[in-house]
Amino acid sequence: MKLQELVTEITSSSEYLYGEELNPYKERILQTEEFSECDELIIMKYPVTILENGKTVQNVTYKHKEGQKFKGKCYLLSLSLTPQMFDPKMMHIPVLDGACITPTMYDPTTFEPKKKIVLEFSPEALQDDINSTEEVKRKQLHETLDKILDNPELYQVKGERGLLVRGYFEEVHSTSGVEKTDLVGINPEKQTHMMAYFFEKDEKTSKEGQVNLKLSSMPIPIELKDKYDEELGSKSVNVTREEVEKFLEDNK
Repeated sequence: MKLQELVTEITSSSEYLYGEELNPYKERILQTEEFSECDELIIMKYPVTILENGKTVQNVTYKHKEGQKFKGKCYLLSLSLTPQMFDPKMMHIPVLDGACITPTMYDPTTFEPKKKIVLEFSPEALQDDINSTEEVKRKQLHETLDKILDNPELYQVKGERGLLVRGYFEEVHSTSGVEKTDLVGINPEKQTHMMAYFFEKDEKTSKEGQVNLKLSSMPIPIELKDKYDEELGSKSVNVTREEVEKFLEDNK
């Protein structure tokens, strides 16, 4: 089984597994293709973990790629699914009955969310059908529109979710090569912050009618970790910059 298939299966409600929440699934994670060659899997309780030699390790985030494998000694903090991502070239391709409902798109000026209903038909085919009157043709289109409005979920354009793997890994193998890391940590006395991750609009790459997202982060004082996890942690990367900023303002 692939790691993303497992995460999709066990995170149907939260889309996020953090720290000790991973313990019940440890053996199943080790059976996935990505962790099948892991020598030892250690579930991290906090963003910084003390090693046997007294050193500490701090997690990093990997955007999962096809063919990626985590080998050697692996410290795992969290597994989470990204929001759905859509290929702009695929957003108007019919899903059912020659029709589709596009993903939510945002006005680049007002950031107002909008969707579009796309009905595909051939004017030439309608003209060539001598047995079909204009009234019949209009009726067929209205019937299709009614079906879309009655069952919108059947016509939604489907996007793809990515997978974020957070932890600290001795070896990370991918098609681009091998990334090796000596498990030499940082001084725990110097660890004062954890990182809160979230997606936000990428102003540089977003275009009219198309909003691209980027993964951003903000530091959270380590003493606020439990409070942050309680209030916003369950939202994973679906948390917004505004929510993180408000949390920091409220907990000065």
